[in-house]
Amino acid sequence: MLTVRIEGSLRANLVAAVAAARRWRGRPVHKDTLDHWRRLLAYSRETAQEPQAAPVSDLLTALEAELANSKVISTASDALNN
Repeated sequence: MLTVRIEGSLRANLVAAVAAARRWRGRPVHKDTLDHWRRLLAYSRETAQEPQAAPVSDLLTALEAELANSKVISTASDALNN
């Protein structure tokens, strides 16, 4: 099982990730941020299979859609220009 260290509930973290991804829609995002969102997504998929898991399928779908359209910042100058 993938281990991800999060503060608060899984659902709250997914809500925050989806909101942040929507705020950054169409603009480049740091690779570390995208990596965190991808790890959170993978962890959420694994955790969602557990019987006591909170329903998060709507958030998984939303975050997957946002990640599919995300652009990564490739250089430091890209970060300064956006």
